[in-house]
Amino acid sequence: MIKDIIYKTIYFIPIALSVGMILFSCENDINEINRLTNYENLPVQTIIDSEISYTKDTKVEFTVQAGQIDRYPDVEEPHDEFSHGVRVTTFGSDGEFESQIDAENASNFTDKKLMIARDSVVLKNFEGKMLQTELLTWDDEAQKIYTDQFVKITTPTEILYGDGLDAKPDFSEYEIRNIKGRIKIDTEENEEK
Repeated sequence: MIKDIIYKTIYFIPIALSVGMILFSCENDINEINRLTNYENLPVQTIIDSEISYTKDTKVEFTVQAGQIDRYPDVEEPHDEFSHGVRVTTFGSDGEFESQIDAENASNFTDKKLMIARDSVVLKNFEGKMLQTELLTWDDEAQKIYTDQFVKITTPTEILYGDGLDAKPDFSEYEIRNIKGRIKIDTEENEEK
């Protein structure tokens, strides 16, 4: 009899402790559950490794290449998020190369006709000019590109540094808001090489 009580106690205590630990250690954080099950923050569509051409009257106006595009058409401000590298190449009415923007990430707000390129942004145009910055906004409605960030502009004859920029979308004309430096490039030396 005493032996049965000892065996029951030996088996009962570990089982009771295990059940108690399971019952009292399971706690769900409601904020974590809501975060994991919130479908409002998920894209309606995700496109991986894409190349999209936009045409008007059978002529390609621009192409977009992106590592990933996440589409959010049903949010307050409908937009597409580009990540893992994005390249936008524009073409003139004659089909010739006009400009190219490369960035790590970008957002395109279709209703506002506004694209914001972020992180390692490089813009090159048909004249051989190159702009480097960390943030660049392309306003299709106003037909301009701009930034308030640090910029470096390289042309065949000079390198310019400054803060802020306003320019035409094809980067044929630009104005640096606050020039910080200018370096002239010796074209004769470049031609000899």
